[in-house]
Amino acid sequence: MKLQNAFDVPLSPADTWRVLLDIERVAPCLPGAELLETLPGGAYKGKVAVRLGPVAVSFLGTARFEEVNEGARRVRVRASGTEEKGRGGAQAVVEFALTETGPRATHVAIATDLTLNGAVAQYGRGAAMIEDVAQQMVRRFADTLKVQIEGSRAERADALAEARKPVSGFALFFGALWRALKRLFGAKRSLT
Repeated sequence: MKLQNAFDVPLSPADTWRVLLDIERVAPCLPGAELLETLPGGAYKGKVAVRLGPVAVSFLGTARFEEVNEGARRVRVRASGTEEKGRGGAQAVVEFALTETGPRATHVAIATDLTLNGAVAQYGRGAAMIEDVAQQMVRRFADTLKVQIEGSRAERADALAEARKPVSGFALFFGALWRALKRLFGAKRSLT
């Protein structure tokens, strides 16, 4: 499954590059993520908890930098993990590309090639649901990262505490329902 997401960072591309490659700083900004260990060769061991529909799943796995091209401001990461209760796994190749959009503004485009297997593939069987989970995770990551860059000490602590929580099943469900209704009515409107 191919996913496209993006967010903006209130820093220059050079500063954004340094921040995003500081894994110990940014990993806690990802909803439900926990960095467990730094491994040799640009690899990291971690855990990510997410909700796929009504089911909460937690993946334990590794992520490794395959390409870090500072000149092009592009990074490719390969990640894989297994669901902790043995309900399947996930593999992903994620590419990040940075583009300057202003003096202190950088656009980060994310292209993900995601594969789910086992029971977890059934929980999130609809591509729209997986896209919604990814979209919410990226939005919350960007919001938390922005607070880490610009917020006070108290705001940063609150944002990180909130980021430890996985994406809400209720928010996901109602968000997905709303988008499905918009697609349905938008399609009917274009047919008339």
